Amino acid sequence: METQKTDEYYREEVSQLVSDRTGRVFRNPSRSCLIQDAVERWMAIRLAEGTLVTWTPQDSTGRSPKDTYIVRRPESEGKIDWSAPNSIPMEPETFDMLFEDALYTLRKKDRLYELPRVVGACRDYCLPVTTVTYNALAGLFIDNMFRPVPKDLTRSCFAAQPFTLLALGFDKLDRDRYSGRLRELPNGRTSSMAVVIDFDRRIGIVYGSAYMGSMKKLMFTVMNFYLPDEGILPLHCSANEGADGRVALFLGLSGTGKTTLSADPDRALIGDDEHGWSKHGIANFEAGCYAKLINLDPNKEPEIYNATFHPDHYLNHGSLVENLMVYPDGTFDFDDERFTPNSRASYPLRFVSNTKEGSVGDHPSTIVFLRRRLWGAPADR
Repeated sequence: METQKTDEYYREEVSQLVSDRTGRVFRNPSRSCLIQDAVERWMAIRLAEGTLVTWTPQDSTGRSPKDTYIVRRPESEGKIDWSAPNSIPMEPETFDMLFEDALYTLRKKDRLYELPRVVGACRDYCLPVTTVTYNALAGLFIDNMFRPVPKDLTRSCFAAQPFTLLALGFDKLDRDRYSGRLRELPNGRTSSMAVVIDFDRRIGIVYGSAYMGSMKKLMFTVMNFYLPDEGILPLHCSANEGADGRVALFLGLSGTGKTTLSADPDRALIGDDEHGWSKHGIANFEAGCYAKLINLDPNKEPEIYNATFHPDHYLNHGSLVENLMVYPDGTFDFDDERFTPNSRASYPLRFVSNTKEGSVGDHPSTIVFLRRRLWGAPADR
């Protein structure tokens, strides 16, 4: 049996990939660079407001849980409930094939972006994560959603344990090569996409899923795995703070109203989706919001609308919309779900009118549990 590769092996392979000195690797590119590259390479078009809009392939309008895997290794397998429907194991040998194919594909691209960021606003447990992608739009999404690296990163318990994310959303895997290793589709063919996390080697790969949320939720899963060992509770929730400093949490599944309810102009937004609860209080994982747009009412949800569609020069804007129905004259329809009912907008927290500086807050005094409506009315956001 082949000896399993170490963390250092994978880090060195990625380091060699981005050490190219021919000028094709953009290290920590500016936001305007990512926007301009995305537009010039027709990865997105700009609306009159300056917002960027893109459309993904039909198989990438949402996450694909059946194509999401966890590498099963002796070090961590005892911490994972493998009986859970979404805990799908992948053998290390298959992960190595994916890793090699990802590097091979990335080496063939004429341009790469390396984006060092952190996940987590609390300096005590922010996780360094470096994303490598060839897609400027994916890089912009990372810039919207992940946080800048703080100067005092050494404070973090994860400072010496960085994570690497390889994002190849629009490439597809060779079905024959992965026959018997990835899931079989209803038509008998092998799936050509995989979203994989290796907790022990600290690497994630998004291959074939162009849905931006695949990157976001991969890193949320990573935080869900790492943080409990540090005495921190990861939560799928939004959070805001009143003028009196009292914090409210809104817990619920996607589509239950977390983003809408937390975007209250009279309360400072801490974050709309992912937080950690430690002995110090609540801290957002992210630097942006990823809001659903279907049936958005600008009058009832002005914070989301204005953050996404406020007018500005497109190079200063960077709000990113996925799979919205846009007509040739530039108008758009929030109620048209022919592309998908999961149209989304990604925008930085600073585009919201009232946010909490630092994205941290005290222990919550109010916790609200949300659920979808059970009758025929449209679901809350």
